[in-house]
Amino acid sequence: MLGKPAGKRGRHRINRDAGNDGTPRRNEAGLSGDSRGKEKRELFGLLPFFGEWRKAPLMENEEPEAGKAGKSTGRRVSIALDTSDGKVIVENYFSNRKLKKIEIDEGICMFSRGNLEKQRDALVNVSTMNGGNVVAGTMDGRLISYIGIHHPLARQRWGKHGYDWLYELGAIEVSRNYRAAGLGGAMMEAAFQDPVYDDAIVFTTGFTWHWDLEGSGLDKMEYRLMGAKLFSRYGFVEMETDEPNVAMDSANIFLVRVGDKVPFSIKREFSSLLFTNEWEALRRESPGLK
Repeated sequence: MLGKPAGKRGRHRINRDAGNDGTPRRNEAGLSGDSRGKEKRELFGLLPFFGEWRKAPLMENEEPEAGKAGKSTGRRVSIALDTSDGKVIVENYFSNRKLKKIEIDEGICMFSRGNLEKQRDALVNVSTMNGGNVVAGTMDGRLISYIGIHHPLARQRWGKHGYDWLYELGAIEVSRNYRAAGLGGAMMEAAFQDPVYDDAIVFTTGFTWHWDLEGSGLDKMEYRLMGAKLFSRYGFVEMETDEPNVAMDSANIFLVRVGDKVPFSIKREFSSLLFTNEWEALRRESPGLK
């Protein structure tokens, strides 16, 4: 997740290649994770067990799209973000060809522990996966931020055969050298303006051992809240699970975004993955059962 907010915020302009009339639309919603005194939504949703699901809230100024029947195909989104350091271009579906050549800023260090070539290999791998989507923030031909989204790996509890409706947002990082400019929010917007996620469920796991506590100056619970606020603005709600890695630290967090077009049967199927303890799962499905 992102570092401590401190500095000048950026402004952004959006250009969406929607494959229709080609007319760009604007969305001037703030993207830096701060509410600026205008927060209108609760940060977290109800625990979504059977009968309690609520569709993911829309982002500020977002209107629902009249999509066609069936699963959507990916839409490319490009956002120009003006910052005090210069113009940043945020793009989804950043190609593996570009990733192989681009310079990676040295401030990207949390997941690769400073090994930039290891980071490059990981992003190239995500971009070539089925359902893979690398959202990249670039400045002057240099990668300064990224998000990686893909279908869960088969070795994970979430990686079930045939679950093409399930995605994992595996990583989000902004270079230590370019934080507090709204890059995290711009990348989230570029990701979720794509209607491919309207009929999908996307989850992310926030683990304390991946957080830049030293660089941000935050403690674990403050960092947790910062990440939860950012993700909640794009339809994510916190859910409980007995997944062992999430349970290792009370500050770890499991967040889920349920697309507007996800049918109840899929929500129910996903709910069945949250708890492997059958009694705990039954108790949560039946609120009256103690």
